[in-house]
Amino acid sequence: MELFEFSKYIAAVYRQSKNDAKEELKELDLGSTQSDLMMFIFDHPGLTQKQLAAHMTLDASLLAKDIKVLMVKGLVERQINPRDGRAWVISVTPAGEAMAQKLQQTLSRWWGDLFQQNPEIDSHLFGQQLKLVRQALEERQIE
Repeated sequence: MELFEFSKYIAAVYRQSKNDAKEELKELDLGSTQSDLMMFIFDHPGLTQKQLAAHMTLDASLLAKDIKVLMVKGLVERQINPRDGRAWVISVTPAGEAMAQKLQQTLSRWWGDLFQQNPEIDSHLFGQQLKLVRQALEERQIE
């Protein structure tokens, strides 16, 4: 396989997971980035908007718009960062916690079904490799 094809496959897997889960998540009224953001904030509470943008590799201004939408829906809240009064830290509300858990359950079910239907794919190895790729990319950002 040509190395440039990795991007194509990664993007296709992401889109397919979101498209397949879309029907089940329709009632939640969230876009793909908003659902990703909800799960990330749930797993990493207390990060600033700048940190969220960096960790999720999102444009800071687009992230700010999504956070405002999630705030209006009562799913996240922001407070002044006690360590830096110029920054906001973001966390999920109780409603946001329930939403994030539902999102995680839905996507876990999607991945579980995929691996069950395709036993030739080693989910443990696949997960380890993805984690290593992400860590390498994060280290590149720090340098």
